[in-house]
Amino acid sequence: MSHSMDRRMLLRSAGSAAVAGTLGALGVGAFATPAHAAPETINADQVFESTTNRVTRVPRTRGTITIEIRSGYYNGFQYGWGRIQGSGWDPRGWVWLEISSDGGNRWTFADATYLSDGTGYTHTSGWLTRADPNYVFRASYDSNLNTPNPYLRSGVW
Repeated sequence: MSHSMDRRMLLRSAGSAAVAGTLGALGVGAFATPAHAAPETINADQVFESTTNRVTRVPRTRGTITIEIRSGYYNGFQYGWGRIQGSGWDPRGWVWLEISSDGGNRWTFADATYLSDGTGYTHTSGWLTRADPNYVFRASYDSNLNTPNPYLRSGVW
């Protein structure tokens, strides 16, 4: 499966538009229905409790710590988020998500979560993916938030 194929958002109105176009060509009137708009973000609880078909993307490991991008579906739309997990280490620090709309040349801070409870696991909020191959995510971990050279950074997805 190609990179662009697995990053496609579900377009709920595409089938309706095709049917309406066909019916219109046949001279049959059709009622337009508004497309359901997906929220740009979902909170960390929604990521944890309500996403389905979760997939790990571009993980990187240093010692016993793994940082990665995860993706999953919420109400039929694909979201991505940053996640860190590990054991046998002092887990206090930040995990943050950055998004680029130009293929990774410039990054924009999207969200961060502070890990302080000793579980060795946390994740950021989720952000809606796009079909555009230049719209990419990466996650980072460090004791200092948004440092330019973090202790650990995921690959780009």
